Amino acid sequence: MAWYILRRLLQMIPVFLGATLLIYAMVFLIPGDPIKALAGEKPLTPAAEAALRARYHLDQPFIMQYLHYLKGIVTLDFGTSFSGRPVREELARAFPITIKLAFLAVLVEGFFGIVFGLIAGLRKGKLFDSTMLVASLVIIALPVFVVGYLAQFLLGVKWGIAPVTVTAKASVAELLVPAFVLGSLSFAYVLRLTRNSVAENKSADYVRTATAKGLGRRRVVTVHILRNSMIPVVTFLGADFGALMAGAIVTEGIFNIPGVGGTVYQAIIRGEPPTVVSFVTVLVVVFLLTNLAIDLLYAALDPRIRYA
Repeated sequence: MAWYILRRLLQMIPVFLGATLLIYAMVFLIPGDPIKALAGEKPLTPAAEAALRARYHLDQPFIMQYLHYLKGIVTLDFGTSFSGRPVREELARAFPITIKLAFLAVLVEGFFGIVFGLIAGLRKGKLFDSTMLVASLVIIALPVFVVGYLAQFLLGVKWGIAPVTVTAKASVAELLVPAFVLGSLSFAYVLRLTRNSVAENKSADYVRTATAKGLGRRRVVTVHILRNSMIPVVTFLGADFGALMAGAIVTEGIFNIPGVGGTVYQAIIRGEPPTVVSFVTVLVVVFLLTNLAIDLLYAALDPRIRYA
């Protein structure tokens, strides 16, 4: 297992280098001059402009700029934004909030999606199954911002049972409704994925054998059906955690959450490439580590993978 983890970590290195190079190139090679955008309407003196270009390594070739950036990532020195604030402070402030929001969203979509999907799969073709399929299609058809504004208006404004916006501390209670909104689309996919996988596995030979051996209904469902149905669901949930962090910008905007999405959006508006690149790079690392965790969960769920 240790060798397997080491091999997977080594495989992540070229992926990380390629992804960061692509991100850096896309952000820093777009049209426009970030130094002139920083100056705004007030022109900079040639000396001040030269000093800023030297500070952010903009006076060097692209590959040298990337190497300076890579060195900062390795040493955890993300530089400073054009406003003069260290990017690491922005990361330390915003990422815990978005990680908490994404984690709550994954818990919501995972728990309710698996439970409802399991029941629908075991009752395939019956009323509950048909109702869940229709409900999931309705949820998939609704954009996240529609669900967000509806939840904000009904739960926050009309009924007053949830905060309309999230404060700077972003407590778990304040993030529950945004987590439901953020995970609503993925909940529908988890439900349908679990339902199809359970419906397929419940008629498998090993399930019939377990039933014929006299195992209880609960053990057959939890150990033989549900456990073997979780591999595609775990794959989706693991990949979705990173996707939720990257796609939280809409939800964070609706509920005024000071997380990654709002910070990156403001950095794009202000034209701050160091902030944008650093935040997206950390998201890449989250994706890579999440995929490693998925591979390790495979071994726990499927003995064939573990023994191989």
